[in-house]
Amino acid sequence: MKKFLSIPLFLCAVSAVAQNTYMNEQLLNNSEDVIGTSRFVGMGGAMGALGADLSVISWNPAGIGLFRKNDASLTFGGLWGKNSIKEESRGAATFDQIGVVFNLRTESDVCPYINFGFNYQKKKNFLSNFYADNNNLYGISQMDQLAEMATAGLDTRWNLTGLALNNEFFTETIGADEKKKYHNKYYGDYNTYTHHSDGALHSWDFNVSTNIQDRAFLGLTFGVDNLSYSSWTNYFEANSYLRDNGDEVRGDYSVYNDYRINGYGFNFKLGGIVRPFESSSFRVGFAIESPTWYKLKSDVYTELFDETYMPAKFVAKSQYPYPLDFNMRTPWKFRASMGSTIGSVFAWDVDYEYADYSDMTQRYPKYDYGHSFGGVADIDMNYLTNTTLKGVHTVRAGMEVRPVSPLAFRVGYNFTSASYDTKGQFDQYDLNSYARDYMTSTNYMITRPTHILSLGMGYKWKYFYFDLAYKIRHQKADFYAFDDTFTSSPDFGQMNPDLKDQVLYSVPLDLTRHSITCTLGIKF
Repeated sequence: MKKFLSIPLFLCAVSAVAQNTYMNEQLLNNSEDVIGTSRFVGMGGAMGALGADLSVISWNPAGIGLFRKNDASLTFGGLWGKNSIKEESRGAATFDQIGVVFNLRTESDVCPYINFGFNYQKKKNFLSNFYADNNNLYGISQMDQLAEMATAGLDTRWNLTGLALNNEFFTETIGADEKKKYHNKYYGDYNTYTHHSDGALHSWDFNVSTNIQDRAFLGLTFGVDNLSYSSWTNYFEANSYLRDNGDEVRGDYSVYNDYRINGYGFNFKLGGIVRPFESSSFRVGFAIESPTWYKLKSDVYTELFDETYMPAKFVAKSQYPYPLDFNMRTPWKFRASMGSTIGSVFAWDVDYEYADYSDMTQRYPKYDYGHSFGGVADIDMNYLTNTTLKGVHTVRAGMEVRPVSPLAFRVGYNFTSASYDTKGQFDQYDLNSYARDYMTSTNYMITRPTHILSLGMGYKWKYFYFDLAYKIRHQKADFYAFDDTFTSSPDFGQMNPDLKDQVLYSVPLDLTRHSITCTLGIKF
């Protein structure tokens, strides 16, 4: 057990949270969900070869070229997660899509019509609630990780390390090299973490597409994304140590963060669909999506509490004077599809997508007041991304059955492989990143593969149509409140021989979420 002198616990606040690989993946990996019209959702998003649905505008732009009439639709519904916390509702109403396609006929036999489309839809919904309670830290603490960085003499003006250092969380010693060394003075007992997030990744897509003799379809989509994310979290850690006389001294603390990130980006998609056999309805599709170039800002409001005595004592609050500006570039995405129909009775489609998320990059704007989408590359953060994330494979499959002309039933399945290459670690000590100088958190989460199952039905009446879809999205994750790399350092092992190489075990999370959507549409 750690033995240190008794020093009073003081807390104050900082309010700067910096982006990192784990947060960027959670916000920008939108391949792991299916959101859009109820027909699109009911078929698991597998419509890259079938087309003729407004939501395919962002998956394969050529699919808009299969519309033979003007079409308009809107989609709304609700979603709820498996996990609930008493502070927030586990569900919410959603508005997922609204769009229109205009079919313009030409006098050409080669190109009988050109379509123009506009569609708004969500790419990702950030509603999430969970607890991550670790009942045994086996003696190690978040403050051990911060003490290691304080000893290294890293920039501590705006981060958690500085917060702990300035408020005497650590014991100070002088090493053999006559340099200051810092050590956490408490023995970690357990911690709890409460999370609620909300917001969405929104997309506005503008499309032009055409039909070439009913054998080939080409489309181009220009997309504008808007990211709006908010969360509040509360981290609590119970700590103690024993004085030489056997008295237990508590050092419990908690920190509340109200976090915001907002910004916008743009991309383009190019796609085609080909019907290779004139006598067959079988078709193949292909599409490519450029990276999305984002300009983002983040800020956080923080309150800290001394939890040593009950009730908890509010200590301080603070607002960072300006947000952190940063730019992100997502990876290229490549898609292939095949599908077919049997008259008007049956349709099927299978799609595949590949995106290498290790290729994401983070930059900071130069001295141009944040107007640039380029900027200075964060070399170490990008290296962490490159070695932590990997290529992601997504497979979508769906089918539709129409037992009678106006009525349709649908089923779909979506599998997205895990984004993380290894167990992954968020060792801020070796992260020589500009973002590290602003980090006020140490937690990270490693998500596993995503499975989505959807069911749907639709009904047509003259010019109107009505669709319903139910979706269950299943994903698990491993949550870590901090990184345990410090336990292998010589200084920590010398001061705490009983804790050398101690492992922080992850907290398993179930991020399962359900949704129901309804689409109202008209063909005219």
